[in-house]
Amino acid sequence: MGNSKEEITNLKDSLNIEDVIGTYVQLESKLGGKWIGLCPFHDDTTPSMHVHTEKQIFKCFACNEGGDVIAFISKIKSCTFAEAVNLLRQEWCNGSTPPPQQIARREKAKQKPTATPAQLAAMEANNVKFMRSMYGHHPALARIHEVKLDDHSWMDGNKYHPDCSDITQTYVDFEVSQAGSTVPSAFKAMKGRIVFPIRDENNRLVAFAGRTTQTITDENRSYTPKYVNSQTSDLYNKSRTLYGLHLAGEPIRTETFAFLTEGYKDTLAMVAAGFKNTVAQCGAAFTDDHAELLKRYTKRVAVLMDADDRGREIAAAAIAVLHRHGMQTSELLLPPGEDPDSLFRRLGKRAFRTIVAESQLTGHLQAIRESTGVDLSNMCMEGSESSQVIRMNGEASDNPLQSPEADEADIISTMQSDRPRLMAREQELQHQMRKLGSKRFLFGQGPERMQINTELMKLRSQLSEVSKQLNRPVVWYK
Repeated sequence: MGNSKEEITNLKDSLNIEDVIGTYVQLESKLGGKWIGLCPFHDDTTPSMHVHTEKQIFKCFACNEGGDVIAFISKIKSCTFAEAVNLLRQEWCNGSTPPPQQIARREKAKQKPTATPAQLAAMEANNVKFMRSMYGHHPALARIHEVKLDDHSWMDGNKYHPDCSDITQTYVDFEVSQAGSTVPSAFKAMKGRIVFPIRDENNRLVAFAGRTTQTITDENRSYTPKYVNSQTSDLYNKSRTLYGLHLAGEPIRTETFAFLTEGYKDTLAMVAAGFKNTVAQCGAAFTDDHAELLKRYTKRVAVLMDADDRGREIAAAAIAVLHRHGMQTSELLLPPGEDPDSLFRRLGKRAFRTIVAESQLTGHLQAIRESTGVDLSNMCMEGSESSQVIRMNGEASDNPLQSPEADEADIISTMQSDRPRLMAREQELQHQMRKLGSKRFLFGQGPERMQINTELMKLRSQLSEVSKQLNRPVVWYK
């Protein structure tokens, strides 16, 4: 039997990917023909591997491993494509099913000895050597060698310069660069990529994330991953590391809350905008270890993910974990299809700050209104013809519609489209809910109270939709 394209297709069609993966990973069924389980390709503490029955693919949203059933066998068995195909034919196409192997694999992993302090130091030294190979001196060493950080000549050559002047210094501060065509063998996956160094909360250089410079399309998605990441080791575990925390720790304590973003570039955009209390999860899965790590600094987290279906899924999962650890959350909503990085680059720092600050301020006002019954929104947000000023993270953010630096067409379309009508509708719904809330106290548990509760639920649903269009999240709930 050969390995022609048709024969490979027939082989994959004859297998259920969840059955094959299920012999190595204990899978749990979810709605929509999906399964989840602990990823066997990294030290996974919360289920981050998703198996899709209909598409016959798997994907780990923590370490980015993914593909079809042949790719899984090739990875789990450390074998070639042809060897994986033969193994599947031998073990799955003769009517038999291999015995489960996930228990033995976990026990073997537990037997791995822990690295010594000297070994950890050697790992970090290799990381520093690779980073220095990209741009001579990273900023921490630049001070030792008396290289002036305001002189960017030391980043010449194949070093990465972001195409946005407002964000360049932040990329320098976070040591972002671009790997050349020749790199040490241990870092060959980073070749030619934009490299984001990852430091732990103690400022140790523990890992790297490399982003492709190519445009990802449906055709090249399977063999050109958007990001490649350092392997899990005793020095680095992405499930226990938050990007940017080494610089964000004190700002988080000062501001009494943290912003949580989806990716490295989003965190850099937030920091460039002045929101220095921002971190990102390293990978798409927010874990219990992440929550415990953040809890050392604050009990409040504002979740700011990409404004698409996948971003909303990631935000919901992160919020669920945070609530499980007794933390308060808010979900900030950006315009559809946007993320912090894209919005910062498109609108600029001033307009971006106003969008984020408005969402935060509105959330605080809503929390006050719900807890005390006092509505401060009219005093704070309306009734003034002059430029409004919102204070956020110690800085003042002017109304972008009054700013000569802003692109008026973009900002109006983003922030002001049909806004007066929506705000009027919001106030009307809030007024109706207050009236029904007061009326409800007059009744016991009879049918009148049930009818009021039903009407309140309808109004609350309508208000939620209006609030989403106004980018007004529900803030600090648990």
